[in-house]
Order: sequence, then C-alpha cells, then structure tokens
Amino acid sequence: MDRTTLTADEGASTAMMLTVFAALMLLLAATMTLIQVHVAASRAAVAADLAALSAADAARGLMIGEPCAVAESTISAHGASMTTCQLEDRGVVLVEVRFSVPIGLDATAASRAGPKLP
Repeated sequence: MDRTTLTADEGASTAMMLTVFAALMLLLAATMTLIQVHVAASRAAVAADLAALSAADAARGLMIGEPCAVAESTISAHGASMTTCQLEDRGVVLVEVRFSVPIGLDATAASRAGPKLP
C-alpha cells in the first residue's frame, strides 16, 4: 500500500462541519423551546393577575357579574384556561391558570387579589 493513501484526511473537514452544524441546530431547537416556555409562563402570569383583579372587583361589587365568571372571561380573552377559582372571605379571590404551549407543554400561574387583609 501507498503511504499517502493511509494518511490522507480528505473529507474530514466535511464531517466535522456537519457535526458542528448538527450541534448548532440542536442548540437552536433547545433555545427556541425555552423561549416558547418562558413566553407562555409570562402570558399565564399576566392572565392570572388580570383575572384575579377583575374577580376581586366583582366580588367587592365594583364590577357587575359573578366573580369567577368575570375571571373566566378575562382568562379566555388571553387564550388561557382557568383551573381554579376560589372566592375567599371579604372579596379575596385566588385564581389558577393554565396556558398551553404548541410544543405540548403547559405553563401554569396563580394569583391572589383582593383588599388588604388586617
């Protein structure tokens, strides 16, 4: 055998570049997944906060409607779904929200609103 055929490394840089490209694509996919989850968590938190505030206002008579129904309409307007709505004493409302991410994960958030407790 010829010594040059055993030590030739033709094509090695192509294989290395394909490996680097695959690693970068994997990193990009992981980053995009984390971004989607973070955005969904933020949207769930906003929906929960606004729903709790509107439900607390309805419980105190500042808005017309049943508190949990008002919270449900606020949450559905934000594209989320309500998992729990608890009406506590003196107009305090606890709302839990679930927001589905297109990649199959769910983001959840909870919020409590009402007048200041003594």
